[in-house]
Amino acid sequence: MMASVNNEKINKFNLAINHYAQEQREKIEKEIAEYKRRELEEAEREVLNEAYRMIQKEMATMRDGITRERAHREMAARKELLEKRGKITETVFQKAAERLRSFTETEKYAALLQKFARNLSGILPDTGTVLCLRPDDLKYGELLKKAFGGECTVQADREISIGGVRAYHTGRGIMADETLDTMLEAQRGWFEETSGMAVV
Repeated sequence: MMASVNNEKINKFNLAINHYAQEQREKIEKEIAEYKRRELEEAEREVLNEAYRMIQKEMATMRDGITRERAHREMAARKELLEKRGKITETVFQKAAERLRSFTETEKYAALLQKFARNLSGILPDTGTVLCLRPDDLKYGELLKKAFGGECTVQADREISIGGVRAYHTGRGIMADETLDTMLEAQRGWFEETSGMAVV
């Protein structure tokens, strides 16, 4: 009977130990499962954060690339427009120069040269002044001396290609320009402002 009581106590003890062990095992398994779940969630968060950072970085790189490409295209377009504007401007001024050269073949040109000489006589001293003309206009030399009204000399100036008169006085260091070349060139600024071909 004693042995049976002891066996019963041993069985109860074993059952209690097994039950406790089972509870501990379940508790540990739950803790492991919870730990795994938290680790998995953390890993998922890390992966999502890394993916988000990578996407943001790629988007920034793409935006930078698009911005650079747009700037490059805008610069290329501006350059092309500037070249076209330059060609148009040159064409307009070449045609204007041709029209002015045609004018120098008319009778009115001599009267204009005389007017220029009179204008210059009001600026330069009446002795020692040199009137410069394009080589083709030397035929008007005497006419211009008379219009100038003072003692002056006339000489050819190959830098004057369209026409008009340039005068200087070396002793006084004075120079005045009444050439069609300079007058036409002075119109470039006005033309660029008013032609409507500004590149912005």
